[in-house]
Amino acid sequence: MSSETRDWSKSENQEVDVTGTAENAKAGALLMLEPESPILLRGVPDWDDDTVGKRVSVKAIVRRVPGLPQADDSDEAMQGTATDRDMWVLEVQQYHVIE
Repeated sequence: MSSETRDWSKSENQEVDVTGTAENAKAGALLMLEPESPILLRGVPDWDDDTVGKRVSVKAIVRRVPGLPQADDSDEAMQGTATDRDMWVLEVQQYHVIE
């Protein structure tokens, strides 16, 4: 299932296992899900240089949180918007880089 069509509400407050590419943004660590849709991670301040750009498997709890203010220069929308003001994040329990 594409992350753009993923209904995170079905997993709210539940543990999920997802795989994506580690990236950093001003808001913090992101997991780029296919096809290149970012979701914000909590519990990982920023990916280290050795991890950025690599495939990562993440075990996390799906949470609904207040949304971030809209940036004027943002051309990349954060996927998984819960409502107009809330968004979905993954609260990381553990992760590992896929070799």
